[in-house]
Amino acid sequence: MNWEAIGAIGEIIGALAVVVSILYLSIQIRSNTRATKASASFDATHSWALSNEQAHQMSAEDIADLNASYDVDADPNVLSEVGRFRVEAFHRALFQKLEGQYFLYKYGYLEPDLWRKRSAWAHGVIVLPFYKNWWAYELKQSVYSDEFVEAVMSAESVKVSVPGGRRNDA
Repeated sequence: MNWEAIGAIGEIIGALAVVVSILYLSIQIRSNTRATKASASFDATHSWALSNEQAHQMSAEDIADLNASYDVDADPNVLSEVGRFRVEAFHRALFQKLEGQYFLYKYGYLEPDLWRKRSAWAHGVIVLPFYKNWWAYELKQSVYSDEFVEAVMSAESVKVSVPGGRRNDA
């Protein structure tokens, strides 16, 4: 065997090693992407669950205010100043969490169905009488990115669940 044949065999082995390395790398990247998406979905759901836990720790007065804010027939000014502040702050926190979820969705890390449902819920909230004024105020304050605002405003409404088991069409 001459040196040229040995060199050719070495090049073939090197080329095969590169192909195997690329295949291995693509498998690892795909696995990492799935893990990252799963983690993002878990974190998004977990942050939402923490908000639900917070709602369960509210006082009876705060729960009554929250219920009143979801009532489609109620006067938007039904809440006391303190009650209004608490309900609005609670929803600002929810919408800020949703904005984070929007960007996870935008960059492909949050399942589209999860974002669709969350944005539909948010849209259902902002069309309720109490929240129309709140949302207009939030927009004036430039709390959220323009992209997020557009995504929420263009989402389809759903029935909004409220504490106590009632559902209101939004």
